[in-house]
Amino acid sequence: MSRIPKETVDQIIQQADIVEVVGDFVNLKKKGQNMWAPCPFHNEKSPSFSVSPAKGIYKCFGCGKAGNSVQFIMDVENIGYVDALKYLAHKYAIEIPEEEVSPEVNQAQNDRESQYILSSFAKEYFHDILQNHEQGKSIGLPYLQERGLSAVTIKEFELGYSLEAWDGLTNAALAKGFQKQYLESTGLTIFKDTKQYDRFRARVMFPIHNLSGRVVGFGGRTLKSNDKTPKYVNSPESEIYHKSDILYGLYQAKQAVRNLDNCFLVEGYLDVLSLAQGGIKNVVASSGTSLTENQIKAIGRFTQNITVLYDGDAAGIKASLRGIDLILEGGLNVSVVLFPDKEDPDSYIRQVGDTAFKAYIDKNAKDFISFKTELFAEEAQHNPVKKAEAIKEVISSIAKIPDSIKRAVFLQRCSTLFGIEEQVLITEYNKHLRQERPKPAPATLPFPEKPTEPVLADPEEQVAADDAVLVHHEKEVIRLLLNYSTNRLPDGEAFVPYLLEQLEDVEFKMPIFNRIIELFREAVPQSPFISPDFFINNPEKEVREEAVQLLTEKFELSPNWETHQIIVPTETDMLQFAADTAVLRLKWRNVQQMIRDNMEALKYEKDVEEVTKQLTILKTLQQYEVEIGAQLGIVVSR
Repeated sequence: MSRIPKETVDQIIQQADIVEVVGDFVNLKKKGQNMWAPCPFHNEKSPSFSVSPAKGIYKCFGCGKAGNSVQFIMDVENIGYVDALKYLAHKYAIEIPEEEVSPEVNQAQNDRESQYILSSFAKEYFHDILQNHEQGKSIGLPYLQERGLSAVTIKEFELGYSLEAWDGLTNAALAKGFQKQYLESTGLTIFKDTKQYDRFRARVMFPIHNLSGRVVGFGGRTLKSNDKTPKYVNSPESEIYHKSDILYGLYQAKQAVRNLDNCFLVEGYLDVLSLAQGGIKNVVASSGTSLTENQIKAIGRFTQNITVLYDGDAAGIKASLRGIDLILEGGLNVSVVLFPDKEDPDSYIRQVGDTAFKAYIDKNAKDFISFKTELFAEEAQHNPVKKAEAIKEVISSIAKIPDSIKRAVFLQRCSTLFGIEEQVLITEYNKHLRQERPKPAPATLPFPEKPTEPVLADPEEQVAADDAVLVHHEKEVIRLLLNYSTNRLPDGEAFVPYLLEQLEDVEFKMPIFNRIIELFREAVPQSPFISPDFFINNPEKEVREEAVQLLTEKFELSPNWETHQIIVPTETDMLQFAADTAVLRLKWRNVQQMIRDNMEALKYEKDVEEVTKQLTILKTLQQYEVEIGAQLGIVVSR
């Protein structure tokens, strides 16, 4: 694979604003000096994902993911370093110099990238057929126009048409040099024995985009009224297309979802297209599949509010209710709009128009729990058994909500609608929780009332605990170096050379810390002031990851102290004290480690002369321990 010149890499990294890059995928909100959002990499109830504009880095304090703009694209798109740089270069219109590659290197190009390129070609092929081929202009285009879609909408969503031919796309792709293996892996072509044929034939085509706008799959709708022909055919799972992760239209809708702080969730492609054309841009579709945790998580990157737009079909609604409980479990707020019988969002907006449609949503939107309560309450109004079942069904949904205040409010609402005392519902809720909670494994022996002898810690566990404390102190020293690498001490001396001198005789237990110290020592002769960017953007992955972890702080000092004229010393104000203390603590723990090692060695030493030598060393170490402890204000008793 071709290399990107270093000067181009530096330009990409310099121009890639971390807030802009991350903001394309999550809804960031400012709090203090940093920006915060729910983490895009794991499911969480409250935001623990932090972006530091000043340092150009992000970190999740929940799952630990961290890095710069390039690393974020690598993580969120699941791509390599070079591909992430290319993504950012495209975003910021930075030209990457072309380099010739050998046929062998070209042959070894990443399968994933090849599938993206082929999918993009197929999108353009289908769109061209729709616009310029006789079949597209006489069959596909009239159908879309009949559904009220404008040329602007068709272009924005890159709609297309597949020929009524066995191998139209396949032959076109092969003629362009695409390999059969990628036609098969993307599912565009089906290979069976010696035959090959297009998966999509005589269908209106809906390209499916990922969050960065790359085509990953297709949905195709037949225009034939034939019971044996499936109405919709979708791309199969592939390396680039995972149905459970993708929502149709989210790429086009994400900015509107973020701005309006709400996402409309519909079922089909045409629902999305009709609403988007009608000015309702914050709309996505699950494309006929059951809603998944990953799809909910994708919406949660941009808003905590979802409005589900249901077709006027009671049976279909009940079939979807359990799946939508996942939204509640994810901590998102859910509203529901039910359309008149036999109407869906697409048909209704075409019937009443954009303005009346928006007014209908505003008037009929209900929070999900209230909607579900009313749905079951009406059905069970004169049937005590069904009423009891309905209450349990509603309570099971309330139990999914992580926020205790919301749960209490919905229990009150449920009490009113069903006409049952709130305490009864609370009792039933607690019963439900006990049933859902996993039972603890039974103890093999009864616990004694009093211990018969002291419980001693496992020696290996004690060593592990001691090592953890030592690593903690090592990490604190490296944190200070990274965070204050451009600072001076009160006397004007550069901070980094000062601290490195104090660490001259210290060997770190963690190899990565030794490597960072080594990089500092190599850089100091050129300049005693070393930007944290040197480590954040370092070619060595471990160095980058460790630097970002240590340059990110979860908590900030509140500005309210200054408002009340209360002066709180910062770490910068006490930098020399912080550095001296950190080094002393590290040396103290190192000496204690050496004492333990020495005493362990003495257990097995038989030679009298060697024992005498080791005892002398032990005495010296113990004296160091006392002296360092005294400087730290710690009394060492032996």
